[in-house]
Amino acid sequence: MLQKMERIQVIGPKKDLGQVVDTLYRAGTIHLEDAPALIPHEEIFLGRLKQDETEDIAGVIGRISAIFSTLPVIGDDPVLQEQFRASLGSMTHTGLVARARAIIRTLETTTRDLSAKKAELSLSITTLNRYVKVLDIIQPVERELPDLDGFEVTILLIQEEHRDVIDLIRKEIGTITGDRFEMTATTVDADTFAAIMVFPKRFSEQVHSFIYSVNVNEVRLPKDYTGKPFYEMYALLEERKARAQEEIVSIDKELLTLSNTWYQELVVLQKRLEDIHGELGAYRNFGLSEYTFVIMGWIPKKYLKGTRQAVKDAFGERVVIQILPVTEKDMEEAPVFYDNPWWVKPFEFIMQLVSPPRYREVDPSPILAIFFPLFFGIMVGDIGYGLLILAFGLVIRYRYKAIAFAKNLADILIISSIPTIFFGYLFGEFFGDLGETMGWIHPVNFLGITWNRVDAMIPMLIFAIAIGVLHVFLGLIIGIRNALILKKKKHLLEKTGMLLVITGILVLVGVLAGVVPEVAIYPVVVIMVVGLPMILLGAGVFGTIEVMSTVGNILSYARLMAIGMASVILAMVANRLGGAFEIAIIGIIVAVLLHALNLVLAMFSPSIHSVRLHLVEFFSKFYEGGGMAYHPFKREAETKGPGQ
Repeated sequence: MLQKMERIQVIGPKKDLGQVVDTLYRAGTIHLEDAPALIPHEEIFLGRLKQDETEDIAGVIGRISAIFSTLPVIGDDPVLQEQFRASLGSMTHTGLVARARAIIRTLETTTRDLSAKKAELSLSITTLNRYVKVLDIIQPVERELPDLDGFEVTILLIQEEHRDVIDLIRKEIGTITGDRFEMTATTVDADTFAAIMVFPKRFSEQVHSFIYSVNVNEVRLPKDYTGKPFYEMYALLEERKARAQEEIVSIDKELLTLSNTWYQELVVLQKRLEDIHGELGAYRNFGLSEYTFVIMGWIPKKYLKGTRQAVKDAFGERVVIQILPVTEKDMEEAPVFYDNPWWVKPFEFIMQLVSPPRYREVDPSPILAIFFPLFFGIMVGDIGYGLLILAFGLVIRYRYKAIAFAKNLADILIISSIPTIFFGYLFGEFFGDLGETMGWIHPVNFLGITWNRVDAMIPMLIFAIAIGVLHVFLGLIIGIRNALILKKKKHLLEKTGMLLVITGILVLVGVLAGVVPEVAIYPVVVIMVVGLPMILLGAGVFGTIEVMSTVGNILSYARLMAIGMASVILAMVANRLGGAFEIAIIGIIVAVLLHALNLVLAMFSPSIHSVRLHLVEFFSKFYEGGGMAYHPFKREAETKGPGQ
């Protein structure tokens, strides 16, 4: 749920600003506002602090990042890093920047030059490998070429569809050289062929100018390779490649030595400077008068007492935190802070698909945490699949617990597997009808219905639509609540009228189906007469169209039955097809593969449709969004070094 927020003002002597900021930064509870902009100049003129130091630290952080890009990544050493934290922790901002600059002076030029040299050597190896390919093209036709002494060899790479251009080139080169040249062609691959051309060196400039003019890809051997036998050229290439690789190995060793010496301290130093940069970057929100400072922001009420005590312990009565009165407009600007139970928190991840709710709107996360697993369980509804999804979720959570996305996804699957197993028991499904065929489990008989999904299609459809009615009505009720709290009369009329009209439509359907007494038609008329004008007053003519849209939203929940039916049918096909093979092992393999496919679909398709039912059918009845997320002024958690 969303926590109650208080708007506060922190006031104290100007000389204590730095220490107060450090205290609040460590507390990490205040969502800062722009105090100089919010406090009228007529009340008190507040200036802003200059940000030269912030820009200076940003430049230092950028240079450290550049050094990291050249150093090989080594593992974090927690013990050594803790020692550096202890030694650097006692330094002032100026001292930390000075230490960073000293390390930069030691490393920057050296690592940049070594990295540039390594890149140059790697490029030369790529070029040498290209020359080897050139020789590989030339060597098979070596006997067809004249003595290379005094001649130049060039290779033209031409796309197969432009093969006819070779006749034009042959004719023009013959004109330039007086027919003193040789040309032969060989296939490189299905799309490219190479034309190998040998001509006297004295025509080199004219030949290359012509080749350039016709935009043909030319590959030329270096001058110091021409005129040599092929075995000498191969030897030269291999020698140069080996020499370049040796230099790269030497550079890597030198960079690794530098990394072993400086990496751990640089990781700690960069993180500390990033914290300081974030802290100083917030100074633009602080107001300064001649003798005092003013800090404004929002804080969750549950954190106010602890933050006040921390400030009091550090500064006594010199620094005061006071709660400010707020207007309706102020409350619209209040940040929203989710503080939900553990079983709801994973579903906050889904809420990231929409903008945060406004401060006084209902937080839909707990409702999402109830209905998402319910929808998922109804659609999958299989004990075997539920157990596998549970196992998969536990493995992902254990192996990737440091990755927030993977952890949230795993938690959602783990929670959703519980109703999947429950509905699997209700439907009597264990890998489709395998459990029932083996006599292990049977569909439950409840309310006079045997809940076998294949046989009970109509009851399942009615069940799905009934859930849709409940879900959509809940959305409309929340919409009425929001309209009352936010004092939006038109929304209140629209949502109330919609609830009445949809109720009337449902009762009318019940009368027509014979499940509701005909006498109910009279209250239906009254409900319609009251509800429709309310919709017209609240939303205009388009509101009446929304009535049919809401009916469509309710019918959309039929997908709970349809997707579940598709899943159980595929599982049954897997079992039937697996049993149709005379060779048991083949049948087992086929059945396992089909069940694996169904399991993958069971994890993705129900998840997508559960999200859709919430974001489209449910949220459209009450959710506005457009709120501002709570971003407290605090130090980020310690992270691993770059590249890890």
